[in-house]
Amino acid sequence: MKPVLRWLLLMFACWGMQAPATTLPSLTLSAEQLQQPRPIEHSLLLEDPSGTLTATEVLQALPARGVLHSGIPRLGYSTSAWWAAVQLQLPALQRLSLLIDHPFLDDLQVWVFDGRHLAHPLYSGDRLPFLQRGAPYPHFMLNLPPLGQGPHTLLVRVQSGSSISLPMQLVNADQAPLLSAQAWLQSGLLLGAMLSFALFYLIRFATLREPQMGYFCITVVGVAVYNATVHGLTGLLLPDWPWLPPLLANLANPVMLIFSTLFLASALKLRLGRLRWARDLLFASTLVVCSWSLVSDQAYATLNVVILITGLFQMLLVLLGLWQRRPYALGYLLCWSTALVLMLIVPLSRSGLMPLPPGFIYLHAYLPAISMLLFAALLDRQLERVRRALLVSQAQAISNLEQYRALFRSASEGIFRCTSAGILLEANPSLARFLQPDMAPDALVGTAIQRLLGASTWQQLTASLNLAQPAISQECQLHDLQGTPRWVYLSLHLRPAQDCIEGIVVDLSERRALEERLQHLAARDSLTGLLNRRELERLLQESLNGGARRFSHLLYLDLDQFKQVNDLCGHSAGDQLLRQLASRLQHQLPPSAELARVGGDEFAVLLRDTDDQAANCQAEHLRRSVEQFLFTWEGRPFRLYASIGLLALGPAVSDWQGALNWADSASQQAKHQGRNRVLVFNPADGALLEHQRQLQWITRLREGLDQGHFELFFQPVMALQHSDTRLHYEVLLRYRDPISAEWIGPAQFLGAAERYGLLGAIDRWVIQHLLQWLAANPRHLERLAQVNVNLSAASLLDSEFHQQLSTQLHEYGLPPAKLCIEVTEMVALGELGVSSRWIKQLRSQGLKVALDDFGSGFASYAYLRHLPLDILKIDGSFIRDLEADPINQAMVRSMQQIAAQLGLQTVAEFVESQATLDCLRELGIDYAQGYFIDHPRPLALLRDGLDNAAKQAIPEL
Repeated sequence: MKPVLRWLLLMFACWGMQAPATTLPSLTLSAEQLQQPRPIEHSLLLEDPSGTLTATEVLQALPARGVLHSGIPRLGYSTSAWWAAVQLQLPALQRLSLLIDHPFLDDLQVWVFDGRHLAHPLYSGDRLPFLQRGAPYPHFMLNLPPLGQGPHTLLVRVQSGSSISLPMQLVNADQAPLLSAQAWLQSGLLLGAMLSFALFYLIRFATLREPQMGYFCITVVGVAVYNATVHGLTGLLLPDWPWLPPLLANLANPVMLIFSTLFLASALKLRLGRLRWARDLLFASTLVVCSWSLVSDQAYATLNVVILITGLFQMLLVLLGLWQRRPYALGYLLCWSTALVLMLIVPLSRSGLMPLPPGFIYLHAYLPAISMLLFAALLDRQLERVRRALLVSQAQAISNLEQYRALFRSASEGIFRCTSAGILLEANPSLARFLQPDMAPDALVGTAIQRLLGASTWQQLTASLNLAQPAISQECQLHDLQGTPRWVYLSLHLRPAQDCIEGIVVDLSERRALEERLQHLAARDSLTGLLNRRELERLLQESLNGGARRFSHLLYLDLDQFKQVNDLCGHSAGDQLLRQLASRLQHQLPPSAELARVGGDEFAVLLRDTDDQAANCQAEHLRRSVEQFLFTWEGRPFRLYASIGLLALGPAVSDWQGALNWADSASQQAKHQGRNRVLVFNPADGALLEHQRQLQWITRLREGLDQGHFELFFQPVMALQHSDTRLHYEVLLRYRDPISAEWIGPAQFLGAAERYGLLGAIDRWVIQHLLQWLAANPRHLERLAQVNVNLSAASLLDSEFHQQLSTQLHEYGLPPAKLCIEVTEMVALGELGVSSRWIKQLRSQGLKVALDDFGSGFASYAYLRHLPLDILKIDGSFIRDLEADPINQAMVRSMQQIAAQLGLQTVAEFVESQATLDCLRELGIDYAQGYFIDHPRPLALLRDGLDNAAKQAIPEL
């Protein structure tokens, strides 16, 4: 250790240390005072780093280098030799004994100087045999030579690998034997008490097997062994083995630290969680450091730190017990507080960082026994609680046993016990009645379970039973003693302690019959008794997956003229018709075929082992059977026809959805071609493919509306006859494929949406999202002159849509004049009167109305008088290459003139060149839009706060 660090340690370690002294502190004692041990409270200390100074050299160096110290010198861990000196004023010829209460001091030397010469030194230390250390005393007792008149200098040299402490006392040598006897008696009593505790709780642990008691016993043994070494009992018993006390102390340390920690955690039943890692790391460190201390004195300082950390960790455990509201946690905190004080203060004092409180040396001697006594009392309370819990548990077990016996006798389920070989040991009355009526339970004893379940089933069940999986349950078939098969639910439980198997048998015969009945009903159509759609799908998928029943063809029958029966005669007549027709069709099919009703007036047939020609013949046979079927209701005859789609279930068909869709498409195509015919599905048929494509779009459109696969685009509209810096555009709709992320234009899905009635829902989605977007972008709304939105006929003629539009405009606070509704010429002029009324209603709300695609159909200029319009949009067929077509120029000019006379503005679509734009401007057209002006772009590019939106390129759609 460097000199500066040694001086700092000395400054911290020495309590009341003063500046270097020139005179020795003097201790004056009378003969009466020496009848009791008197502590040396003041001494002059000198450090000898090299350990080579002689007593004479020390006496010469003390006045200049000595440091006055008050109290017990506690110097921590140091490799230096230390000298302590004090001047004694004693009666003449007084025989004294010097007591040093520290068990582990490796080298101890004592000189007495009378001013003229040094007395012969006394040598001691824990490395000497016990009887060679001085008087037989637990620590160190050295008898000083007789002292003459005058002051004497007492000089003590100490050097040790452990913590250095010098609690020195002087006493009359005549009192030394009495003090020694008292010390040995105290040590023996403490050791005996702790060993008694350990033995007592070891016996209780052997009886109760509570883990905390085992940890407590080991902890007490460790404390006892440590105290036996500290109080010199091991040296007294084995005086010729000086190495034994340090060895036992080093072995006792990890035992005390580890098992006291385990005792706390187990007694409080703590949930350690992540603290378990900290505990294991602390245990490993303790073992490593204690093993190191067996071979090197340098480990003692590190062991001191480990003891301190262990004390802090145990304090954390007690606090955790309080936080987790564990029983007796507060009691353990109070009991453990004394041990914690010892584990915290002693390491700090050994390191020389703090002095010991007055009287702590006595507490240090008695504290282990006191702590063990307190813990013993607390453990007794816990064990009493455990004992009471065991008594309650025993009473509960007796009660449960009685209840079990009553349940065993009266349970409606069959209960039995048997050997692992399957021989019945016991059976209750219910099992006996189940196997044979009027049979006594005792008559079943000795019967083999294999006789009831079958040898293979019993072997399969028992093979699954083991210690890891002691229970198994399953439905199986059992034969009673008459040989009748019965379905049961069997539960088996392995009891290794009793070397038997317990079982419960529940009769499932009625439930099985009901399940089969329900399964039959679930697979049948309630009206006709035929297979329902779900069962048809199951059979079809099993066949496609290569199941046992393989079907070769699928027929899909769609009845024609059935709606007339429901409309004219009511649904009761329609139900009766379906029942009669189902019975007729069933008789026209071979036994291997399956007939199912898959819809209101739709049927399906699965044919087995049939080639294409035979399947076509069977389909024609069914068509003729339907055609020849005559249904009469209240004297009124009705005839039906069937459009039949035929599909071969070849390798190209992989799932039931595709099979039904293709067969349905073929039947629909047969209906469109004139009804009452059979059509074989052909993947190359364009009409069928188009129908399939539309069917696929139905699902995609519905998902698009629900999951937001649509997005609004905009295409600017340019003013031709005047400059306008405000925004004017038309809103367009795009579908974004969720898989390929491809933008799809409305031309690919509007036909399917119109055919299957989804245009109204799409219009509502467009209007709602557009108005929400405008309301969310107020700066954009201020710059907006007009936005055009296309509406379908379904929305234009729907009063609820008009009400919804009005409500949303009011809700979002939007100016209606900025919204222009576009309707196509075909829609507006198809139902002129109705269209005119709805257009007037839109304009009455403040909205503008534009007639789209003008000139594309059967329009007449005369119709324009009857439509209250604002804008006329000229169809793009007149605009393409307008500059090179004089006839189209004349027609466009006439449209512009008529529109001007009616007070309408004109818009030209599909402008694709500068020449076309210049021509339109010359013809007086008010506005133009098309790819030459700008391509459609996402409306989100116009939101507030987004700059340069117009410069961002979007692919043409």
